[in-house]
Amino acid sequence: MADKPEHIRYEHIVSPYMTMRFALKAATDDIHRELDDRLSRLDLGRVEDYRRFLEFQARTVPAVEGALACAGLGDFVEGWTESHRGTAIRDDLETLGNPMPPPAQPPIIAGTAELLGTAYVLEGSRLGGRVLRRQVAEGLPASFLGDDGSLGPWPQLLAAIEQNIHSDALLTEAKHAARRSFAWFLQVAHEGGI
Repeated sequence: MADKPEHIRYEHIVSPYMTMRFALKAATDDIHRELDDRLSRLDLGRVEDYRRFLEFQARTVPAVEGALACAGLGDFVEGWTESHRGTAIRDDLETLGNPMPPPAQPPIIAGTAELLGTAYVLEGSRLGGRVLRRQVAEGLPASFLGDDGSLGPWPQLLAAIEQNIHSDALLTEAKHAARRSFAWFLQVAHEGGI
């Protein structure tokens, strides 16, 4: 009898009943956790750590939003262009007395599957805003993290993913783009000393 592998990476196991959203989640779970672990080193209740958090977001979020806009995400996700968060980050930093840092060079996006895989990572980051907002010290600006409980364009993005990622080849492209996006966020965090 053959030995069982000690660790099976479950992103390679896709049930025919698994939605594309959950296939992307499974494919990125490990690297997503790595990014979350790195960012959780920051104490958002301390001004200096919160400033570093906002500077990281300022280098990444507007850059990816711009790349997604150029690649045409607005054609797939209704209302997406009205939900950009770059202005909120800039406003929060200005309130703290900091200018916007230069943006990092975002990953290249080619094709619909890469577009949607990259958008999955960016827009998924919005969902944790309510949890993170509770960690921010009272009196610090937190408009970037939202306060209205809105999911933004998340439901529309998920619908676009389900509608447009309809083959194994496209799913593979979307998974690679999502993993590449998480790796890019990790690299920018590392460059910022996080």
